[in-house]
Amino acid sequence: MVSVQANGTHVCAGALIAAQWVLTVAHCLTQEGVTYSVRVGSPWLDKRAQTTADVRVREVILNSRFRSRRYWSWVGQANNIALLQLERTLNYSKYVWPICLPGLDYRVKDFSICTVTGWGLPRANGTWPQFRTIREKEVTILNSKECEDFYHRFSKIPSLVRVINSQMICVQDTDRKHFCYETSGEPLSCPVQDTWFLVGIVSWGPGCGQNEAPPIYLRISTYQHWIWKRINGQALPAPSRALLLALALPLSLLAAC
Repeated sequence: MVSVQANGTHVCAGALIAAQWVLTVAHCLTQEGVTYSVRVGSPWLDKRAQTTADVRVREVILNSRFRSRRYWSWVGQANNIALLQLERTLNYSKYVWPICLPGLDYRVKDFSICTVTGWGLPRANGTWPQFRTIREKEVTILNSKECEDFYHRFSKIPSLVRVINSQMICVQDTDRKHFCYETSGEPLSCPVQDTWFLVGIVSWGPGCGQNEAPPIYLRISTYQHWIWKRINGQALPAPSRALLLALALPLSLLAAC
């Protein structure tokens, strides 16, 4: 997990997926006239360590279908994904290590137990962070149809308006008033045997005060073609269970997944 910063101020979380690439959400990167950078190798937002590196962003790549305005009041935000290309390649270490991407046909099962990591919401005075170090929290994957029904009841959105699409994941979370991570971009990771995969990133939700409403994550597996094309500049090969990025990127840019 990394801190995405605008002019040195944290704006979102992100996930390191290769030595020069960070995956995050698009709505955090719409400011004009700012310099974006990424802080890696530190569990803190408010101080540095010997393992910390602050790296400027060379290029911000937003999904072309992203629209900053939600499609119904405060609900919904499609294609909310972005890639950051760093100015230099990072050296991997115990503290700087990429997370694996799932295979193209990977689909997390309902009621799976996964983990979200984050620093929590801003304090009451708006300063960061809620916690001094990164925290992790177990959450449960919800059935998309049940999540859709809940949002229609909760927000009084007409039933003809689809809220949860195939690019989204809902999770059941509790005690969100004490640990809320809706600053966006926080990674959702799920284990497969002994390997953790980046399954989602926080995209939108009802706010930290609404403890009963499920937070919504972007489903990473549905954006594999888009990620591949932006990083490699070519179309994705035929679907395979093999890890996406392990297929073609130079070994120097990848960790073993």
